[in-house]
Amino acid sequence: MTGLRRHTLVWLSQPPEAESMDDRARAAAWHVSDRPFIVTRRRDDGRDIGLGFCTTDPAHPELRPRRVAARTDPARILRHARPPGLAEIARCPAATAKAESFSRLVSAATPAGLDIRVYGSWMWQALTGERHVHEASDLDVVIDVVDLKAAGRAAAFLAAAEQDLAFRIDGELSFPGAGEVQWRELLQAKDEVLLKSVDTLKLVPRSQIGR
Repeated sequence: MTGLRRHTLVWLSQPPEAESMDDRARAAAWHVSDRPFIVTRRRDDGRDIGLGFCTTDPAHPELRPRRVAARTDPARILRHARPPGLAEIARCPAATAKAESFSRLVSAATPAGLDIRVYGSWMWQALTGERHVHEASDLDVVIDVVDLKAAGRAAAFLAAAEQDLAFRIDGELSFPGAGEVQWRELLQAKDEVLLKSVDTLKLVPRSQIGR
């Protein structure tokens, strides 16, 4: 499997590897439930793909969900998908308490031509139905952009939209084939920005991203 991006959801042919016995058991149970893992970065000098997932304790739902790191051979990936869209997240039961904010953001994104995808706690909440979101949870978003100009428009949109919402917007702008940049960082007047991808983590000149 090539061309994977960070935040991609993947389903595997067998459970991934993890560092501890407990985390291997968690990963196996997650896999058996046919739940997706999320792509992070390459591991072991590029041979494996890093994965993540977030579990809750059914016996103690009040505890903070546990983030688990895992890895797999890319050949074990059966299928993949982008994170769920904003409208899907807005329909999950946990979003009811902030329905007005979600409705406002969905309505504004459509005419702006933005396909807002959501990862993080809100994604896991929507995908599992378990308690991942709390009152202060950010909304982690990723938006595909074709170039620096489009990225600037998307970042400006998020900055303006956030002012009227009941939650903070975190997340990244994704340049397919290159990597992701934190949207707040893109608004800062810096000559270099931190570019993250499956393969690299590096500072690059602002003028070079999205080219």
